[in-house]
Amino acid sequence: MTAVGRVLGTQHSNTREFRVVLDDGEYLQLDDLVVVRTQVPKKGEISTYGIVTEAEAVYEGATFESDTHRIAETGILPGETVRSAQIAVTRVDPEVWVSPDPGEVVERATGDERLKALYVDEMERPLPIGVGRDGEPVYADLDFFDGRKGGHMSISGISGVATKTSFALFFLRMLSGRPEIVGEGAANLRILVFNVKGEDLLWLDKPNKHFGDDAAATWRTLGLDPVPFPSVKFWAPPRSRSGDVVIPDTGGRQEGVDAFVWTPAEFIDEGLLQFLFTDASDTRNQIQFIEERVRAQLRRFATDVAGEPGAIVLRDPVEGVKGSVTPNQGERVIRDLDTLVAAIEEFVDPEDGEPDQRWTGRVQAGTVSAFMRRLHAASHRLGQLVRAGESRRIDRTDAQVTVVGIQSLHDLGQRFVVGALLAETFGEKEQSGQRLPLSVIVLDELNKYAPREGSSPLKEMLIDIAQRGRSLGVLLVGAQQTASRVAPEVMENAAIKVAGRLDAAEAERAEYGWMLPSTRARARLLKPGTMVISQPAIPVPIVCDFPFPPWATRKEEVAEDVDPFDDI
Repeated sequence: MTAVGRVLGTQHSNTREFRVVLDDGEYLQLDDLVVVRTQVPKKGEISTYGIVTEAEAVYEGATFESDTHRIAETGILPGETVRSAQIAVTRVDPEVWVSPDPGEVVERATGDERLKALYVDEMERPLPIGVGRDGEPVYADLDFFDGRKGGHMSISGISGVATKTSFALFFLRMLSGRPEIVGEGAANLRILVFNVKGEDLLWLDKPNKHFGDDAAATWRTLGLDPVPFPSVKFWAPPRSRSGDVVIPDTGGRQEGVDAFVWTPAEFIDEGLLQFLFTDASDTRNQIQFIEERVRAQLRRFATDVAGEPGAIVLRDPVEGVKGSVTPNQGERVIRDLDTLVAAIEEFVDPEDGEPDQRWTGRVQAGTVSAFMRRLHAASHRLGQLVRAGESRRIDRTDAQVTVVGIQSLHDLGQRFVVGALLAETFGEKEQSGQRLPLSVIVLDELNKYAPREGSSPLKEMLIDIAQRGRSLGVLLVGAQQTASRVAPEVMENAAIKVAGRLDAAEAERAEYGWMLPSTRARARLLKPGTMVISQPAIPVPIVCDFPFPPWATRKEEVAEDVDPFDDI
């Protein structure tokens, strides 16, 4: 290790921070790690580790502002440049919490001392999550992500600048590419990614033609070969609601993308009606009550149609009779969402007569009409997602990473798909009762699905995942522009918090209380690719960079296939 200066003796040092006056010919930059060794009476040598949070310089001997010119240009006044750095204490070893003595030698922490400063020696499974300014890896304690000691990750920052989704994908690539670190959780690890904007995530299996040697070297420093995701399956909603051929609704990519739909039978059996009512305003009246009644009655009356996979009829159940039936003459066969809505309307809002109270309960006619208006609107906006025929539901076991493109859907359709897949994933884990295999869910714009205000089935499910998911191996990686607009129950349960560049006003919110004052100031100026990371294993936030991705993020970035015989 190299001595860089001494503990400043003109102001008090304490157990939280101290200042270093630098030696001539030495420097400390932001995020550098240092160590000070102090002889403590009756305890022996104590090592205090810290990280640079600010660097300063001053002319010693200058009294007035104009003295700067006299010292720098003419040498009339005696003066000397003195450089110093502010250090935030990260660790004391052994844990005898005393302040370092003035005048003690401050050394740059390298090698094993650097790892001790970052608590890596106490991490059972340290996973590289970026590189520091010294070019060396920065680690996260995986126990605080995969559910052993904590779970979930929250990523915040300004859209387009903070590179939230890029960091999430980088983290997942490290997670999936380092099975020797992940351990038993690496077996059958499944990752579900929702593509909510553009088609950026539909190219994770394609190499990026802009990927360079410097980025490749950084990936190798982190212990991973820089290649795209090796096991990815892509899904998208169908382009239209009619026709025998189901074509995925994507623009830049058609090859390798499958269309997904739910059959009416699956829609009813899995209780997906609730995810057509995910607007927070629906809980302020009795619409939610009607939805629950209708959902229960659909399960009771729905009967499979013989010879038509996924189609149903609504018929009074006959005791002891199960299986498929042949429709009676004039009986409505439900093959899509439109016909299902029409059938529901016959029971809850008939043209003449009173609604069937088995379906609606005792509610006012105006509430029933409001329920049907929302149901008709939902049918118009996402009707293509429900159709009879062979099952085309998303199979999350086909590949390690499943990307579901919902960017072409209306906002209601996006919430429906997210809710349906979260319910399926969480339901399977609840039935098994086992933490392994792990299921990781990546969801951008989390504030839209779990807003701070209001209530909805989707929000309640995300809160449930945040609170109980880690014990069942369901781990949420949520990204949002503003953490202050996300339900507190979700944010509070994220053990690892990450932030890119933040809006100045947002950075002052209580949700970012885990940052040091100096870190909050820096968060307003961070460049793309630089993130601030907080984790329980380290008492101060760490700033690090993550490398350029080797996979394409748009069609224009896809590297052309190279023929290996071109040079022969």
